[in-house]
Amino acid sequence: MKLMICVVTFLVMLGVQVNAATSVKVGTSPAISTAGIYLAKEKGFFKDQGLEVEVTVFNNSGAPMTVLLAKGEIDVGAGNLTAGLFNAISKGNKFKIVADKGRVEAGKEYIALMVRKDLVDSGKVKTLKDLKGLKVSLTSMDGLSQQIVLDKMLSSAGLTDKDITLTKLSYPEAVVALKTKAVDATITIEPYVAQALFENTAVNLASSQDFVPDQQSAAIFYSPKFAENKEAGTKFMVAYLKGVRLYNESLKNPELAAEVNTILKKYMPIENEQIWKNMIPVGLNSDGYVNQKSIESDLKWYHDKKFVETIPDIKEFVDDSFVKSALNQLDTKNKTKSKKKKTTKK
Repeated sequence: MKLMICVVTFLVMLGVQVNAATSVKVGTSPAISTAGIYLAKEKGFFKDQGLEVEVTVFNNSGAPMTVLLAKGEIDVGAGNLTAGLFNAISKGNKFKIVADKGRVEAGKEYIALMVRKDLVDSGKVKTLKDLKGLKVSLTSMDGLSQQIVLDKMLSSAGLTDKDITLTKLSYPEAVVALKTKAVDATITIEPYVAQALFENTAVNLASSQDFVPDQQSAAIFYSPKFAENKEAGTKFMVAYLKGVRLYNESLKNPELAAEVNTILKKYMPIENEQIWKNMIPVGLNSDGYVNQKSIESDLKWYHDKKFVETIPDIKEFVDDSFVKSALNQLDTKNKTKSKKKKTTKK
């Protein structure tokens, strides 16, 4: 440490500019959809960009992040798109949704309705109609993307949330509650879907893709202050997209998947290797863009259900400039590497 201080002091004396790492505080949820952030941190992608990233994990949902973003206590939020976020935007908070952080796709339906296995085995629950009278958990009931999933499922069976009993539990708590029969069903995400299946306590009764196809369920959002820092915001995005691309590569490479899962285990308290192998992949866009049509559709739902009073203009809060700048850097590097490889082969 003393040697490092001496070296820095010497360089300053010589007039050499020494750039200190930019500190960035990030709020995340303990979900597989946060893989891009966790991998970027553990693989050193953020450090490569001169960023010192501090991660705080929120067990319930993205809702608490909104308050901290508004106060400037965190710079980046990585979680569910909630009604609270949109209400804050309508009230003048200049949050920016800057990138994808989890979407439902065909083959990547990482959000599911899990029902207690004993209820299914007994024949009490066969279809969505049989949810009537059951106790169902969500991480929040104040307006979030998974609430929309549940509503669409209930509607398809001629039910509403008044036909069930809703309770609030975090993702890990819900898995335990299914096991102890404290709840009958839950809308949850990976890796908790795979955990409940492995422990033989629940059945995946319905897949989200059938009810909210291509839903933009989570995103990366910048605080007003951090969004103004174009340089730091772009650096963060470059590192983040490298993490996302590493995750997507791991889906095709078993050896790389083992390395990725080892890293992700640090942030999600599930050790069993079989659970990780059985996990449904999350949809993560390697190019970072969000599905704006999905966001507009969900905003309408929040408005119709009285979770938001005013629908803000999507152009005011979706900012893809950081993604574009990051892609410009990443694609330029990839093209350079490709040219070098061709030259070497010749």
